[in-house]
This record gives sequence, structure tokens and C-alpha cells, in this order.
Amino acid sequence: MDRLTVLGIFVAVARFESFSRAADSLGMNKSCISRTIADLETHLNARLFHRTTRRVCLTDPARDFYECCESVLAQIDAAESRLRSRVKIT
Repeated sequence: MDRLTVLGIFVAVARFESFSRAADSLGMNKSCISRTIADLETHLNARLFHRTTRRVCLTDPARDFYECCESVLAQIDAAESRLRSRVKIT
């Protein structure tokens, strides 16, 4: 899975505070979301979420990471929109 997709999954889980709701919003299955987050935590060597049976929430160290990821993804979306509005495929 590419890095931007992984970060998008992370942001979705953080926003929804739920693996299931993030999976539904992204059209993915919950196990794929869970595995992706586990792999990201391994890659970063950091726990990103506190997990309970009812919800997940960001750990304190993950809050800054979330804000940065959300900002980067928003900038990419804005850049793509600007490009689309200026370029017409013939």
C-alpha cells in the first residue's frame, strides 16, 4: 500500500475514532484498516491509538502526527483541485 493511502487511513481512523466507521467511509474491510494501522505503528515504532471495545482515540504523541498528516493530505487535495481547474484534457 502506498504511503499516502496509509496516511489517509490513519487520518480516517483518527477522525471517526473507529476502525469500523473508517473502513465504511473508505470502502475497505475493517481487518485491512486494522492491519494497516498496526503496520504503521510498527514502521513508526510508536503506538498511535488507545483502543477500547467501543472506540479508539489518539495517543498524545500521535496528535501532532495526525495534525501534520491531515494538513499534508489537505494540501495535496488542494493542489490537485487547482491543477484540474487549470488543465483540460483534449
